[in-house]
Amino acid sequence: MRGAICGMVAPGNPKEAARLAWLDGEVSHFNNGIIGEIFNAMLVSLAYVEKDARTMLEQCINMIPKTSEYYSVAKFALDMAKQEDDWEKAWRHCEKKLEKYNWIHAYPNAAAEVLALWFGNGSFDETAYLISMAGQDVDCNAAQILTAAGIMNPQGIRNEWTDPIGDELKTYLRRYRSISIRDLARRTAAVAV
Repeated sequence: MRGAICGMVAPGNPKEAARLAWLDGEVSHFNNGIIGEIFNAMLVSLAYVEKDARTMLEQCINMIPKTSEYYSVAKFALDMAKQEDDWEKAWRHCEKKLEKYNWIHAYPNAAAEVLALWFGNGSFDETAYLISMAGQDVDCNAAQILTAAGIMNPQGIRNEWTDPIGDELKTYLRRYRSISIRDLARRTAAVAV
């Protein structure tokens, strides 16, 4: 769920984003859970240099180790997206294949992300709709892929998304109970590699 920030501090450098995600991911994840964070980090990193969502997605999947189960799940979802003309049809194939996994497991969430990005095809609104409709661990999934979609096309984020938030981020962190989003963005950009 923290992969996006690793991609944001390594814009256009998916290898560095992957390295950072590995370091962060191994704190709380294991095996393919770490690869999931790496996948999300690479997506966000690539969003800075690739403006076609489908191309970005294919590039990212091709950077995952081919011998990993995570790759097989992401590739299966991509194949279903290419095979079907409707996201729900593609999602039914993925749900059936991954039905033994818990809704917060990396595999069904990877499939949901792949399909939402593919069928959202660069539209922030459509990608948000699709990732929400797929279910699973929606907040974590949406945070990752909508970061990528927003970076690819910031003009595609309507005011309806941003106006209610304003510039204040409230957190549970003692030092940062309330922080300016613009300030946080500047601080993030300052540590970018």
